[in-house]
Amino acid sequence: MASSKALIDADLATMIPDTGLWLRYVLINLGANDVANMPSQAQFESDLGYYMDAYHTKYPNAKVYVMRPWRRNFNTNCNTLAGFIANVVSARSAWAFLGPDERVFLENGDDGVTYTVEGIHPNTAGYALTATQWQTALGL
Repeated sequence: MASSKALIDADLATMIPDTGLWLRYVLINLGANDVANMPSQAQFESDLGYYMDAYHTKYPNAKVYVMRPWRRNFNTNCNTLAGFIANVVSARSAWAFLGPDERVFLENGDDGVTYTVEGIHPNTAGYALTATQWQTALGL
């Protein structure tokens, strides 16, 4: 999260402004790398909040959704991170929402064997499922 936060201002500066007519959603899926070396709650929440606020400032009419990540062998840290994410989203509830939960659909009750390449990244079926999960979260 910290490395993405450090780049967000420069990244957003390269993106075209929204006229309020076309950009409806911002989808964020970050944190799977963080669970291997957990940041403090304050640091993660501050970084994610900054990241989300930057998108909201650039695209004020868009709804921001945040995925809850999963990574094999880090279930406890993934659960902790999901709580951090929920805190940040809750503080921005007028325009921010929880997205899909990889702890459920990628983990799939089989430690990610079905839907991931190596317990972190989705395989082909996992990416298709991720797309479906996003569609459901967005009500599409």
